[in-house]
Amino acid sequence: MKRTVKAFSPQPYYVENYDKVDINHNLILYESRDGAAISDSPLALFLALITQQAYDNYKHVWVVKDKNTELNFINIPEIYHKKMIIVERNSKEYVEYLLSAKYLINNSTFQSWFSKKTTQVYINTWHGTPLKAMGFDIDNQLGNTQNVLRNLLMTDYLLSPNKHTTDIFSGSGYKMQSIYSGEIIESGYPRIDFTIKMSGEDAKKKLVHSNISLDGSLPLVVYMPTWRGDDIQNPTDVISQIIAEVMYLRGKFVGVYNIIVKVHPFLYQKAKKYKQLDQILINDAIDANIVLSATDILITDFSSVCFDFLVTDKPIIFYTWDQDLYENERGLYLNKSELPGPVLKTVFEISDYLSDIQNLSKNYTSQYKQAKEKFVSYEDGCVSDRIVAYIFEKKVQNNLYTKKLTDHKVKLLFYPGNLANNGITNSFINLTNVLDWQTYDITVFVDVPASLFLENYKRLSKNVRLIFRTGKPNFSNKELKLHDKIVKTGHMNELPKKAFEREAKRLFSGISFDIAIDFSGYSFYWSKYIAFSDAKKKFIFQHNDLFEEMTKVIDGKSPHAKLTSVFELYYYFDKVISVSKALQDINSKKLSQYVTADQIDFLPNIIAFDVSTQEEIQSQDIEYIEGKYKFSVSSVEIYSQAFSDQSDYTLQVSEDMIINVIASVKNKTDEMSKILINNIYYGWVKLSALKFSEQSILVEKNLNEVASFIRKKNAPIYYEIPNFLSDKKDELVTESKYVNNQYWYVHKIVQTPKAKLAHISNKMGISGWVRYDALNRFHHIKNKPYLALAFFIHNFFHQVKTSQRIKFESYCFKLKDTIKSYYTRPLSLKFSEKLNANVLSRTAIYTTNEQQIVNQQEWIKLYQDHQFIGWVKRNDIERTTDDITTQNGQVALSKVKKQIENYRKNMIPIMINVGRLSPEKNQKLLIDAFADLIKSGVDAKLYIMGSGILEDELRMKIVSNQLSDSVELLGHIDNSRDMISVMELMDYFVFPSLYEGQGMALLEAMSLGLTPITSDIPTSREVLKDGYYGVICETNDQIGLVNAIKQAISSHHKYPLFDIDDYNKQTIDKMTKLINDY
Repeated sequence: MKRTVKAFSPQPYYVENYDKVDINHNLILYESRDGAAISDSPLALFLALITQQAYDNYKHVWVVKDKNTELNFINIPEIYHKKMIIVERNSKEYVEYLLSAKYLINNSTFQSWFSKKTTQVYINTWHGTPLKAMGFDIDNQLGNTQNVLRNLLMTDYLLSPNKHTTDIFSGSGYKMQSIYSGEIIESGYPRIDFTIKMSGEDAKKKLVHSNISLDGSLPLVVYMPTWRGDDIQNPTDVISQIIAEVMYLRGKFVGVYNIIVKVHPFLYQKAKKYKQLDQILINDAIDANIVLSATDILITDFSSVCFDFLVTDKPIIFYTWDQDLYENERGLYLNKSELPGPVLKTVFEISDYLSDIQNLSKNYTSQYKQAKEKFVSYEDGCVSDRIVAYIFEKKVQNNLYTKKLTDHKVKLLFYPGNLANNGITNSFINLTNVLDWQTYDITVFVDVPASLFLENYKRLSKNVRLIFRTGKPNFSNKELKLHDKIVKTGHMNELPKKAFEREAKRLFSGISFDIAIDFSGYSFYWSKYIAFSDAKKKFIFQHNDLFEEMTKVIDGKSPHAKLTSVFELYYYFDKVISVSKALQDINSKKLSQYVTADQIDFLPNIIAFDVSTQEEIQSQDIEYIEGKYKFSVSSVEIYSQAFSDQSDYTLQVSEDMIINVIASVKNKTDEMSKILINNIYYGWVKLSALKFSEQSILVEKNLNEVASFIRKKNAPIYYEIPNFLSDKKDELVTESKYVNNQYWYVHKIVQTPKAKLAHISNKMGISGWVRYDALNRFHHIKNKPYLALAFFIHNFFHQVKTSQRIKFESYCFKLKDTIKSYYTRPLSLKFSEKLNANVLSRTAIYTTNEQQIVNQQEWIKLYQDHQFIGWVKRNDIERTTDDITTQNGQVALSKVKKQIENYRKNMIPIMINVGRLSPEKNQKLLIDAFADLIKSGVDAKLYIMGSGILEDELRMKIVSNQLSDSVELLGHIDNSRDMISVMELMDYFVFPSLYEGQGMALLEAMSLGLTPITSDIPTSREVLKDGYYGVICETNDQIGLVNAIKQAISSHHKYPLFDIDDYNKQTIDKMTKLINDY
């Protein structure tokens, strides 16, 4: 029987030997581009060291992906080959050297499991002057900094070629100011020494030796495009475009120029397979700066090579055909006017420019000179020697400047929770906004943002530095089992303290903080990292009656049943802080076995409305709808810009042309598409000139796994692979919120330009396509029939009724006279309730925007005046030809405000409840009480603002109580201005919670002048000062709430206005004292 050899896994070996392997003080490990090549600044530093006798005592280890290829040595003189130790990345040798090397030199990042030892010296050379936005400057890619920033903060020396780069590292790009304990060395780039020192002829010989065909009598034009990333374009299409456009230029300049191409390393392995690129594609192993020394004219886009090339004084052409897309997705640091060369949009423009480059390039003499002064002023061919002398001998030479970023600020580390739409998130954002940024440096530890809560991440102050959880934890097998046992049982019988300290060091790059604060206090998984971080003092917050939270049941489940593991962590915190005095008393009594009197304290929430200008999504936002199209006309107008009023020219076209649509955007009058024709970029055309040919599938892979839905996300399950077209909503099978108690067999994944999708089924009749990132907890079931059977059995005994198909057609209709019933949801689904249709008008015009197929029966979602009424059967309606002018189902705030104006004119009391739609907020009781209020003859209106797990049930309760005219769910409103504009129009704030930490929504409502009506719980009684500020229920039941509302309406007593400024001042003073006392 053939035995399979288990592949070596580097991380477990690294963890097991982390403290066992001693440091070799004469060992230097080099890694460039994740081991893809021996190149760049690490190579330049290596050559500076190995050529000087003073450093003969050092051993040099180079990391590569394949140690058996001769290309490893292509950039290195043969005399030095035997002085190098070559190891393959992720091999056992690699890990051993990574653990033992005194000096670690990298131009990018080490992997997520790497954690620098205290006695190691980490030198990061980075890999270019930033032209493209980096790190936190990329607004739409929060989380892309995760392993980069972690690596940079670990370094002892970070190399910077110029002040521009230093400012981006220390400032907005990576926010290293105040927290970075190493040194930035600003002295130029070692790699540019190659460009200056190597002769053009020697560099060209190297190219010819690597199978590039050159005519020695002709100037050399090199095209070096960067990698766009983020799937703006299919990599295969990128290569096809490069081939088509390079071939066009080569055909234009036969006998005039050598024209060759060097693609980004991410593309090279694919590109080298194309025969069209034989003898013109530069081998990826050849150092780019060596290529630059051979180059006479450089064509590039957003690549940092344009700055390196400045030392040659030769012409640069910027080919930025996708600049509009790139700036939309990522952004650039320089304006077009600052670039030392022309910015051209098509290969046709490049062709024209190359034809007269000697004259045309003179127009950029001034920009070229200024760029040299700004970006390459240190470059003299001696950068490598200067840096080596400083790091290894502490010799400071001319043209070398060092910068320390540490300062006097108090370093605070926060974990704020998952930044969901809740009071904890609002409280945290308010808190960080009032902290003095001249006094405090704030680091926020979070998970990589899910799209659901991305807007809350963007609400954080720009002064905040985000550190993201990245990679698998550095736990040994034994430590992992102990950790998982705690998570499962909720008790810490045996605590792997050393593992938690090691993992906190990895995540936080070994940084020492002054105070670490778990602001959430709900999760052992996250709390442990704060508890065992390297901080002088540690705080943990309590935002609620946590004993009640622990015992709370939602839909038969207890989501916080394991809070005991957090309680047992209190021992490792200096302060356990409640958000009100009343809550402190509750928690200290109920959780007395976990805390001491010295630990407990309270700090009320800061109340502030985030009314900063928030960008709204406009119709001109670029949408990426890549796919294959054909022309539907014989000629098209070509526009250089999507928003141009005039076209540039008319192009005659034919149906056999292959059109690639890269993106689409709506201008004032038309939907515009950015296109390539036969893989050559032309510009923008009107989408109406095109017809859709096929969806673009980039990658397709079969799987045999089982996964679960992320519970806090509601994900559509699509009937087929969605097109995500702007003018048509894709059909669904159902939504994950209705089936999240099932396990899902993942059969296939596909990557489209818009999303990564998975084909799933529960093997109980439900199947479809979902976004891959809606799933988690993947289990491999190949060769594990027992596991597959267990999942099947679970699904069998937990089957759910759901729709088989959901369509989104908008139309108008009337109800037939014969209709007898309507329903809260389609029959047989959860919360479905049969209602008497006699209350519905037979003459009114109703609308729908959603239809569901359930048990082979079609159901129509019913709206009247845009208010949800219920569901009816398809055979109970008769379609009409009336036009639908607005979208159903989405509450328009302008409509709400107009309603309220009418209610005010008629002296109708208007009430609002704001909060998470969850059992402890008691909105079910509120709706039942409001039904009694209306039945008693009181005419009043109630709005409920918020989202949560009970949304569907509350919506059905409104329908079943026939309250559609009296109660309206507004959903969650992201924009604070909109939220305030609605709340300010209300008369009363109804707050019937079963328990609260403090009740931020209550304080906010009071600060806006609303009269509060609350349940009688300690925290609300404290806020209302025993009824001084509003009405408190005499009993916490339905009758008590009805009576309290009637009392508030009928009373002529004017309650005092809550002084929010005085409240906040007292809170800020207390917060400052809490921090400063430590």
